[in-house]
Amino acid sequence: MGYQALLKVGRPSYKWGDIDFSGFALGLNTSVRPTQLKLTELAQCINFININPAGYHKTRGAINKYTNSATTNNSPVKAFKKVFIGSTSYELLIDAAYKVYYLDGSLDPVAIGTLEGDGQIIGFNGVAVLLDGSFIKYLDGVSAIKIAYDDGTGPSGYQFNNRAGDNDSTLELGNGTNTRIAYKFTSQAWTAGYTIPATTVIVKVSAQGTPNASAITASLRKVSDNSIIATGTLIDDASDLTSVAEELSVEMTVSSEMLPSIAYYMSIEHTGGDGANNVLIHCTDVSGGAYAYYWTGSWNLDNTAQPLMGMRPGIPPKAAFGDVWAHRLHVAGDPDNPAYDWFCNLTHLDWSTPDGGGYVAAVDEDAQSFPIGGISTIFTDLLVYGKQDHPYICNMIGDTPADYELPVMFQKVWSTHKTLISSVNDVWAASYEGVMPITGVELYGDLRVKTASDRIINLLQAYWDTDTALAGFYPKESQYWLVLPTYHRVLVCRTKFPATDPDDGGPVYPWFELELYRDRLRRSAYKWTASGSGTNEYHAEIAAGGDPSIAVSPDFITVDGVKWAKGTLGSLSDHTWGFGDNDTLGYSSVYLRDDSGDPDTTEIDVRSILVPTCLANESGVIFIGGSDGFVYHFDSDEYKDQGLHQILPRLRGPYVSLAYKNVNFDDLQLLASSLTGAGLSINLYKNDAYLTPFQTVLMNLAVSDALTLGEATMDLGDALFTLGAPTNPIWRHLNFNARSVQIGVTNVSLAGEPVYINGFGLKYRYLSQ
Repeated sequence: MGYQALLKVGRPSYKWGDIDFSGFALGLNTSVRPTQLKLTELAQCINFININPAGYHKTRGAINKYTNSATTNNSPVKAFKKVFIGSTSYELLIDAAYKVYYLDGSLDPVAIGTLEGDGQIIGFNGVAVLLDGSFIKYLDGVSAIKIAYDDGTGPSGYQFNNRAGDNDSTLELGNGTNTRIAYKFTSQAWTAGYTIPATTVIVKVSAQGTPNASAITASLRKVSDNSIIATGTLIDDASDLTSVAEELSVEMTVSSEMLPSIAYYMSIEHTGGDGANNVLIHCTDVSGGAYAYYWTGSWNLDNTAQPLMGMRPGIPPKAAFGDVWAHRLHVAGDPDNPAYDWFCNLTHLDWSTPDGGGYVAAVDEDAQSFPIGGISTIFTDLLVYGKQDHPYICNMIGDTPADYELPVMFQKVWSTHKTLISSVNDVWAASYEGVMPITGVELYGDLRVKTASDRIINLLQAYWDTDTALAGFYPKESQYWLVLPTYHRVLVCRTKFPATDPDDGGPVYPWFELELYRDRLRRSAYKWTASGSGTNEYHAEIAAGGDPSIAVSPDFITVDGVKWAKGTLGSLSDHTWGFGDNDTLGYSSVYLRDDSGDPDTTEIDVRSILVPTCLANESGVIFIGGSDGFVYHFDSDEYKDQGLHQILPRLRGPYVSLAYKNVNFDDLQLLASSLTGAGLSINLYKNDAYLTPFQTVLMNLAVSDALTLGEATMDLGDALFTLGAPTNPIWRHLNFNARSVQIGVTNVSLAGEPVYINGFGLKYRYLSQ
């Protein structure tokens, strides 16, 4: 054997490899173990948002209080909406006690009135329509809530109506004896505390001889005291009447509105004639009736007659939710007619005029068979969703209201009105089965079997509650936010430009999670004091001692990024929390039990989590209702929640295994940047260990040389980066052996602008030739 051959054999030769995590395009996947993930999926993605199809991520913006003060008794905010009432823009909200407020110039809630249930606010034709599961209501100002009565000409548009009755007989009016002929009725039953005005009276009359040349008037009188609450003139000169019967009508002038279930006389009045020259009120013959009354100085019953008379308006439909389509308000959720889609006749005060207002039943003509769960619009289509027990999607057809129908378009799909969101080009709907988007293309084809939520379906189904789940849309980032109130984070999906599934070529809408912070019980603002009750229990005070002014219980508490369970004061177990006053403090506070020691000494990071109680997209901004009675808003230009609290972004990639052998990992590359610089930690896990990293690498992202002085608006204490990129390398030499590896990012310290992460790279060599 030659000399060169000996050298070749004796020189070790190692094979090098690398793992390229270049973008996490498929987003979060919690439905399988991290060892089963693709290189483009994430095992954890908290407070990082997926921003493009390449899978690049950035840290989220901040949430800040929008309202200056809370609702009455800090009642949770359940709805928020900006609407025009007339030409004035108002910000309205509804709380969990069903109170409706507007925000004044100082952004303080001012109470207007109280609804009958959870409400939805819809701006329509210069009013704010309020849907609360009972009779439809509205605001035409901010002084009182009103019932959106039905002033249409259909059957439901009347308090009473005998206009179509047989014309059998007449009663004389203004004959020298009778000066009033009235139709006695009891106002319809609507919710106490609300009133309805008399709008229009219609009566059939004719002349007998030549009536006196004086007016015929209409007066709405209370039966209880004969007082007048509305008047109108049907005709100025009764002598203009002929012997041919005609209908006279008048729009009433109202001095006081009707109360529900109260007896009234709709009185037609005229004086000055005699037995041969008078006005005839036409009637239907009845037996034992209690409608027709005549006045001869007192009221007298004629139980054989029912005047051919009608008075508008009637009561409106009941509804809990709705949407505007084709210039009409469509509403549903009527407890008496759950399968009806009610629609108005171009105004909120007409629900019955033929070929204008009315209703259409979903699927068939029955009011009960196929209850409606939600209504939404997409382009020129109105979609109606069924409920869990009767799943379906209907698409409204018909060129005019008289032709409207709701035939079934898809089966086995359902949603709730609080999770059904129109995102301009799509409709997103959530249910226990998953989150299902419908696009304009799919609307006319077949819905795909795979939902958009397959990768987080375990979280959705673990925390889903049909009665409490809610959603919103953040158009600035094209995000669908899904809130499951028993889960302490918001599940968010990027709805624009989906990635492509490498397995089946279908679209993948990437998910991530947002953890929102209402407060941080930290040493600079609070201190922890040992409780006189319980073991190792501590309650929060302000740093100087005393009431920390925590008005309501936190939604959740996290400590060092981990959610603690809520327990009972005085008997808390280790790593649990409670809320109340267990030490006769005179105020309520957060209590912790931590057997590790005094939280002030251990310096744990205690955070109060905000779980939205409602979401609203207004002018491109997403507003968040809080359980503390405040409204918050998401501000992408800020980097600290409430302007005080650094957010806690965390991200972990897949667990990657090397086949058959251990390798030596030699280099780590981080693909990240931030205009204002940042600090972060790279956690390394190996050999399928998941809870504790075996190595943590600290990295600083250098400030960009493109940063201007005007952009350097961070708090001085957050400017911990260095200015020179060479002193901040975002790669590190490694030296560890492993058969599997996972990378995570934690401890991100922001300095103003977001941190962008495009991926990681790992270089390794095999330990044998």
